[in-house]
Amino acid sequence: MSQYPTAQSQGTESPGSPNIFEEPEQSFAAAENDNHIDLPSTSRSHDHDPSEGPLDVPSDEPIQIDLAGPLRYDNDDSNDTVLNIIINGPGHLPAQSEDSNLTSPLTSFSDESTRQSINEDSNSCASIRLNPRPPDDIEPPAKLRKMNEVEEVDGETCPICLDSWGNSGDHRLVALRCGHLFGSECVERWLKAQKLKDRTCPTCKGKANLKDLRFIYARRLVAADTSQITALQKQVEILQSEKSRTELELEKMKIAHRACVQQLEGLRSTLMKSQSNKEQPSRKSWRFALEKNLEICKDGGCRVLTYNCRTYELYVSQKSVNYLFPGFGIRKISCVDYKLGQFVHLHPKPIRDITYSQHRDLLLSVALDSTARIVERGILSVTVNSGMPLWSCSWDNLRSNEFYVGGVGGVIHHYDVRNPSTYLRMLSSPGDLSPVVSLCSTEYGLLSCQLNSSKLWAVNTRQCEPRVLPVEGSFMSLAYDNASQRAVIASRPSSNGLERSKLSVCKLKPSIPNGEVICDVVETFSGSLRSSLMSKVAWVRLASSAWVAAHSESDSALYLHGVDGTRTMSLPASEPALDVCSVETNGSNILAALSESRLRLYKAVPTNT
Repeated sequence: MSQYPTAQSQGTESPGSPNIFEEPEQSFAAAENDNHIDLPSTSRSHDHDPSEGPLDVPSDEPIQIDLAGPLRYDNDDSNDTVLNIIINGPGHLPAQSEDSNLTSPLTSFSDESTRQSINEDSNSCASIRLNPRPPDDIEPPAKLRKMNEVEEVDGETCPICLDSWGNSGDHRLVALRCGHLFGSECVERWLKAQKLKDRTCPTCKGKANLKDLRFIYARRLVAADTSQITALQKQVEILQSEKSRTELELEKMKIAHRACVQQLEGLRSTLMKSQSNKEQPSRKSWRFALEKNLEICKDGGCRVLTYNCRTYELYVSQKSVNYLFPGFGIRKISCVDYKLGQFVHLHPKPIRDITYSQHRDLLLSVALDSTARIVERGILSVTVNSGMPLWSCSWDNLRSNEFYVGGVGGVIHHYDVRNPSTYLRMLSSPGDLSPVVSLCSTEYGLLSCQLNSSKLWAVNTRQCEPRVLPVEGSFMSLAYDNASQRAVIASRPSSNGLERSKLSVCKLKPSIPNGEVICDVVETFSGSLRSSLMSKVAWVRLASSAWVAAHSESDSALYLHGVDGTRTMSLPASEPALDVCSVETNGSNILAALSESRLRLYKAVPTNT
C-alpha cells in the first residue's frame, strides 16, 4: 500500500507551508501509478456518513479521516456512491489528470499513515462531498422536459414562420453555413431585408449570405411531401394557359368560319345562276347483256344461290352427282373466270334456302331434312337439328352470332352459333300454319313470309308480337333492301287466271310519337299470269338505279322493274329463273339468274339516253 510522504522526509520545513505528509516511502506520482489514492485521516472515531453532506474542515485544528469501505469515481454505468474531494489552499493535493481512468478502490489508512497535521496559520481547508446518483425512475426537472419538447418541435417547423417545411416548392428545407435550418422562402426574405454586410443567421446571428443556402434532407426532420401539390399546381397553370390559348384560337376560327360561310353562299348563288342557263345533262342508263351461260347439273336440283363478296364466288345449291354419296350440297362458281369450283355435300334432302354472313364469313343452309348446317371456309362446322322441315333462313342484322330458321307450321326458331344445341326463342303465329318460305332480318325487326300471310316481328322486346303487313293474297317470297329500307313482297296470281301476280314495294319507317314501325305500300308492279314454281324475288341495285327482279312464267322473261324513275327491262329466259342475285366484282356489275340446271350471268353496260 502506497502512502503520502510525511514532513520528516523533507528535512527542514519551509516557512509558511504546513507539514502534511509524514512518510517518505513514495511520492504522489508513484501513488497515481498504483491506480489508487490514500487519504490522510486523524482517527477512526471521526468517521463521517456520506449521506449527511460535505464535511467542512476548520483551518484552526487538524482533522483525521478514516474511510471504512472502498470508494469509486463517478461512472455512468455504476449506481454506487461517488466521492468528491475538494482541497483549497496552498497545500492542496495534486489534481487528477483528465485522461486518468482510476477505478480501483481506495484502501483504508492505518493509524500512522492517516494522521495529518495542518498548520494553524495556513488558510487551507478540506471538504468532502458525497453525491448519490439519482435513480432512473425519478422524473427529470420541468426545465429539461421543456428543452426536449422544444427540440422535437424544432425539427418539424421553420423557426421564422413556425410553419412546416417541405421537400419541394418555395418553402422547402434549406440550411445556412452555420447549420441552422429554415424554410427557403422565409430565410431568403430575412436575408434580403438586411444589408449585404449585416446579413446574419436568424438563430445564431452568425454571418450568412444567399449563396450559403443549401437544400438538405435530415433523418429526424419531418418534411411534408408537397411534390405532388407543386406538380399539380404547375399542371393547372399550364392547362389554364392552354385553355386561354385555345379559346383565343376558337374565336379566330369562328370569325374565319363566318367569313367562309358568306363566301360559300356567294359562290353557290353564282353557280345556281350559271346552271340555270345551261341545259340538263343526259341521264346515264343501263342495260344487261348475257355474259355467260353455265350448266350446273344435268339432273337438275338447283334451287337457290348466294354471293361471297370475300372470294368473289357464287354458292349454288344442287344435287350431288356422286352416286356413292347421294344428297344435296353447294357448288362454288368463280365470278372472275366463270369456272365451276368445289362441291360441298351438306344435306340428304333438297336444300330450300342458303344465306351468307359477310361479318363472320359463314354460309348457312337449311333443307327439308330438318337440319341447318353452317359451313366455314368450305368446311362443315356446325349442324343444328330443329325437329321440323325447314324452308327459309336468315342471319340476324344486328347480332352476327345469331340466325333464324323457318319451317312448317309457321314456326321460327332463333339460334346462336355459340350454343346451337337449343334455340334461344321460338316465334309462331297461331292463325297461320303454312310454312315460312322467306325470312329477312332488318334493323326494324324480322320480316317473315308464309304462304298465307306476311308479318313483321319487332326486335328488342321480350314478347314478340307479329304485325301483319298491309298486303293481301297468298305469297311466294319477299326481299329487303338495306340501302333504301324497302321490302318487296311477291304474291301469287288469282286461281281463275284473271289477275296477275303482284310485286308490292313497302317502305318501313318508325313513327315519331310512340316509336312503332310503320309499313306503307309505296309502289306495285304486275307479274305473271301463272306461277307453278316458287320463284324468289330480289333487289338489284346499280349506282343510283334500283330494280325489283322477278321471273314471269307466262312471258318467259326475267323482268327488272325499275323504281325511283329507273327504266324497266326484260331479259329473255327460256328456263324459269328460280332465284336472282346481284354481284359486284372488280368494278363490274353482274346479274345472276339460276334455273333448275343452268346459271345465266348478265353484265351491266352503261348507256346514255
